[in-house]
Amino acid sequence: MTFSRNLLYFNKKKVIDFDIKKGIENTELAYRFRTEYDGPEDEVKNMLHAFLNDPKLGEVDSFVIGHWGPEHDDDPAFILQLLIDNKAKLQHIKNIFFGDITYEENEISWIQNCDHGPLLAVLPNLEYYQVRGGNGLLLGALNHPNLKKLVIQTGGLSKAIYAQLSKANLPILEHLELWLGSEDYGFNATPEEVVASFRGTSDNHLPSLKYLGLRNSEIANELAQFIKGDPVLDRLDELDFSKGTIDDKGAEALVDNPAIKNLKKLDLHHNFISDEWAEKLEDLGIKVDLNERELDANEDDRYISVSE
Repeated sequence: MTFSRNLLYFNKKKVIDFDIKKGIENTELAYRFRTEYDGPEDEVKNMLHAFLNDPKLGEVDSFVIGHWGPEHDDDPAFILQLLIDNKAKLQHIKNIFFGDITYEENEISWIQNCDHGPLLAVLPNLEYYQVRGGNGLLLGALNHPNLKKLVIQTGGLSKAIYAQLSKANLPILEHLELWLGSEDYGFNATPEEVVASFRGTSDNHLPSLKYLGLRNSEIANELAQFIKGDPVLDRLDELDFSKGTIDDKGAEALVDNPAIKNLKKLDLHHNFISDEWAEKLEDLGIKVDLNERELDANEDDRYISVSE
């Protein structure tokens, strides 16, 4: 799987590319700011300047940052700084997707990112933040009173992110979705370090969590084993190991985990689980997504859905 096209919708809002000549015409849309592969260097910056100075800005609560520069080694620090400099105009913003980039524009594991912590810190009313691309990505000291949904899509998510999440204060976060990726493209954490991201360093870490996605992971089997007995399972509605390399070892760990039966949904689509263990999973009495099973792949040939 690759990201072959730009978003059509973000958080149930239609996404369209921002036209600097038209400005904000429909406040119910999520405007996207992007440049073509060979576009002008300052195109995204100029579009954002126009957006930030549009008289209807206060009526828009969502926006999307797409492909931000013609060079593969460009990181988006200049965009974050522009948004930070205009923080007073953005206090009403609730939803941001940073990195709506197709594989033709830049492969996910080539996207150069940066520290998003300073932006998150000055937008306390954000409810949904999504970012794509793990190289150089940081989240800072996450102390966010209103964030409900956090999605991080990468081909390889470094241990620094799990450490920062383990110390985060996100009292109403309901949806945590991490695309762990491959060690060939930046994933370098142990199962213990990944689990720490949602287990935390305090007794009341992520108290409102309802969805946990540990997706696109080469260590899905180990993670399925590590979560046994974890208190997070007592409050989850959905556990998502999709797009990874989970097989019968992981399936057995889940079947043998009594807390799994308390879920409303277990998402395992794109997996390497045999018919025998698929049947046992389906007998758990909850909704289990086992689509995209690959039964003939040797262990050495198994792959995650998104890497490069």
